[in-house]
Amino acid sequence: MRPRQRHFSILLAAGYLAVSAPIMVAAEPTATPAEQVDLLIQQTDGEALLRVAKQLRGGLAVSADNPLRVPNFPKARQALETAVTLPGARQAEAKLLLAKMMLAGEGGPVDVDRALALLDAVIKTGNAEAAYIRGQKLASLPSRDQDARDNLNLALRLGDGAAAFELAKLSGATPAQAAAMTSFGLDLLRQRVARGDAGAAFDLGGYYRKLSDKAEDQKEALAWYRKAAQLGQSAAVVWVARLLGNPDTPLFDPTAAVEQYQTAARDGSIEAAQELVRDFADAGPLKVPPDVYDVWIAKLIDAKDATAVLYYSQALQETAEQRRQSSDQLYEATMAGDVANVDDLIRIGESFRDGAGVVIDQTRAASIFRLGVRNGSNAALTRFAHLVIDAPSLRSQENVALALEKLSGLAAKGSVTGQLLLGDMYAKGVMGQVDETKAIDLYRRALAAAESVEVLNRLAEVYLSSADVNKRRKAFPYIERASRAGSESAMLKEAEAYADGEIVGQDFDRAVALYKKAISLGATDALVSLANLYLSRGGETAFHDAHKAFSDAIAAGNREAPVEMARFLKANGKLDEAIDRLTAAARKNNSSAAVELYEYASERAQDPNVGAQWLRLALKTMSDVPREKVHLASVMLMPSDIRLNLQGAAMLRELSGAKIPGAAVALSSVYIEGKGDVKDVPAGLELLEQASQKGDVDAILKLGDLYMDGKFVEGNGQKAVNYYRAVITLHPDDPVANLRMARAYREGRGVERNLAVAATYLKISSDAGSRMATRDLGLAYIWGSGVERQEDKAVQLLRSAAEHGFAFAWHDLAETYGSAIGPEVDASQNFRLNMRGAREGHVSAMIGAGVALLSGFGTQRDPEAGILWLERASASSGWDAPDAMHRLAEVYKFGVGVGKDPKKAREWELRAANAGSAAAMFHLALDLEAANTDASKAEAIKWLQRARALQHVQAAKKLKRMGAEDMSSVSLQGVEDNDVEE
Repeated sequence: MRPRQRHFSILLAAGYLAVSAPIMVAAEPTATPAEQVDLLIQQTDGEALLRVAKQLRGGLAVSADNPLRVPNFPKARQALETAVTLPGARQAEAKLLLAKMMLAGEGGPVDVDRALALLDAVIKTGNAEAAYIRGQKLASLPSRDQDARDNLNLALRLGDGAAAFELAKLSGATPAQAAAMTSFGLDLLRQRVARGDAGAAFDLGGYYRKLSDKAEDQKEALAWYRKAAQLGQSAAVVWVARLLGNPDTPLFDPTAAVEQYQTAARDGSIEAAQELVRDFADAGPLKVPPDVYDVWIAKLIDAKDATAVLYYSQALQETAEQRRQSSDQLYEATMAGDVANVDDLIRIGESFRDGAGVVIDQTRAASIFRLGVRNGSNAALTRFAHLVIDAPSLRSQENVALALEKLSGLAAKGSVTGQLLLGDMYAKGVMGQVDETKAIDLYRRALAAAESVEVLNRLAEVYLSSADVNKRRKAFPYIERASRAGSESAMLKEAEAYADGEIVGQDFDRAVALYKKAISLGATDALVSLANLYLSRGGETAFHDAHKAFSDAIAAGNREAPVEMARFLKANGKLDEAIDRLTAAARKNNSSAAVELYEYASERAQDPNVGAQWLRLALKTMSDVPREKVHLASVMLMPSDIRLNLQGAAMLRELSGAKIPGAAVALSSVYIEGKGDVKDVPAGLELLEQASQKGDVDAILKLGDLYMDGKFVEGNGQKAVNYYRAVITLHPDDPVANLRMARAYREGRGVERNLAVAATYLKISSDAGSRMATRDLGLAYIWGSGVERQEDKAVQLLRSAAEHGFAFAWHDLAETYGSAIGPEVDASQNFRLNMRGAREGHVSAMIGAGVALLSGFGTQRDPEAGILWLERASASSGWDAPDAMHRLAEVYKFGVGVGKDPKKAREWELRAANAGSAAAMFHLALDLEAANTDASKAEAIKWLQRARALQHVQAAKKLKRMGAEDMSSVSLQGVEDNDVEE
């Protein structure tokens, strides 16, 4: 939305939209037309009812100062429903008008069957328009071509030339027949225009407009619409404006288009006024002047136009209650039939879907799209289908049946979109169970119609989600085709397949080549994957090759590469070089690098004030990406620099006010967690409460997390659960809230422990796209936790979570093949899967891969590569990094794959113990005790006490045997004791 929207703020102070209020129309001496309907129904005056219905449908001017004509579709339809039952000379005309309203969904639901019956009755009176409308509608229905042809032929014989165009489009007509029919229709319409028929001129304009995008056809259309306008056809003026306002044609003349729209609006066209307002609000090609916008938004508000809320509510500083009320009013008006234009229905539905100007509500969005579907809009159908597919809570029997029926119809006609979405319904189990066979069949049909990268990737995903490796191998040909067509995601999948060697023969060089190609196309994630691939291969040049890949990308001008390289270097224990790389990038005005540089420099110095100058530089070169602005503003609150702190807080307040996701939570964290020198928990909670009252889901979740964790506020599980439930009430499929509820029920925090309920919440979260929930649900199926134990299902879910980017799941999946908890033990699969996770940065997977390479479990022994992965894991910030240090200590202590080195073993053991490894503390204590000096024994006891505090059973037992601590003082509830010293 353009900054110039501020021009209408004064106008908005005049009043607020109240869609549900009675429509103001020009008064008659005794009653308004809407009030007359009830009186006329009682009087059974069919002719008067028809006259009033026409007025209500066409709309009456708001006032003497406001020419916009406001229709009242529901009341018009009510009048016609009675008029069609009353005999008289105008009964057929009433039936025709009612049929039109029923087909358009004006004032009530679409009713095709009844409309066709009404039209059939009108045709018997010799009405050409009824025959044309009926034939046109029948042509859009399956297996009704002959009926359509009969009606259209009748319309043509009765003088409706436009019927010829529809006949020419019917299947079965040869090119020569179609051309002859079209020529006949054109001649007939031209003759009618010569006699002053405005409708015929309008039909000619429509014919040439739809004929092609060629300049000559569009010019011809414009000429006929202008002729229709001259002959008194008011709707033609709007089409003149639209043709002049199309920037993709030689006719484009924005100034003339605005003038034509204003002419139509002055004649009462709400549609024209909406176009002017829409272009201004959406920064459209016409560049509508602010003063023109001010005039027509004010008149739309005065007319209480439902769709106007979409263009001005975004500028209002509404309270949560005001926002809810305006949303309710817009929804009620839309569902009552006040919005008949399908494009406006779609726009309103998208607003409820995305929360643009109204309270986000997917259920309402689906209801509005459903109206569009019943009006025959394929654009509404695709949006409706996406909602039903993506949101399990919307999968009611009615919604699923409607989506299935309409998509099946589209698919039967060869629509790629219809086949794709119908395939998605089967692939995601929208009808109940996943049906991979039907999904694959539909995707293949779509692929046969058009070589689509989207369809190729869908087919690959279906096969890759299988727990059967033979099925997964079927994915590769589709991955390969999508990769050749330029799909970056497929290119990365292909590279991963060659690197991994599971679904296609392993080919290190081919993987490298594919990663490099993706990098050349700008895929920075391919750069990270390539570096990890070099490390996974091992050898003396592994790190050098990875280093060079990053350096080459930086030299080629990739602005994201310096930050990614710094993260890679830091993960491999080279913090100083990471800082040097970031420094060079920051000096070239790379804002992201400057922010990362501050974080690294302050971390190394353990002082939040070190490197603050880089934040000042980042502020000068800040990008417009909201997410990056929130990050920068949050970090600016870390050092004790009052100017930076104030600027950061101001930025977060501004971003929060603009409802940028994460801004309110980031600002609250400053106060709650005491970042920088600021700590004010009540102030932080107040910020979150205010944001939550405005519907900020992140803020509500943050409140729930705070009370569940009990770190900064007094813990209250029940209160936390209430916050999570509040989110689910607003958004039943919210993946985070459902995941939090699953954990609450699994752990019995705030609710009674119930594993079955936990699994239900996990399923909702997983279906809504949470990779973490998919992984947790997979583990639940492994152990039978709240669900029936199903190993195949578990493996399928874990693989799905891993394939979609949740790196932790690779190690979980590897463990199923490395132990007896899942499928049969398969050492090579265990290694391969751990390596996938290691390449994606998961520390436990790095440890698993490193140990396998050292021992030769499932792979060829490569001690150098094994140590490299363990060192990388130990340099990470993961919670299990101390375990990697302890493993390295054992490597050098026992000479696993390398020569024994007691000095290195002691260094790693000490690092692991200091980092928090209870096992390292225990073994370090044993070594110290073995030294058999008073000092070493005292030191051993200190380490054993620290290990015991971490609930290390053997440390506690050892202390008891040494007489250093009484076991009765140790709480080890829930810790398994297998009598084996680690």
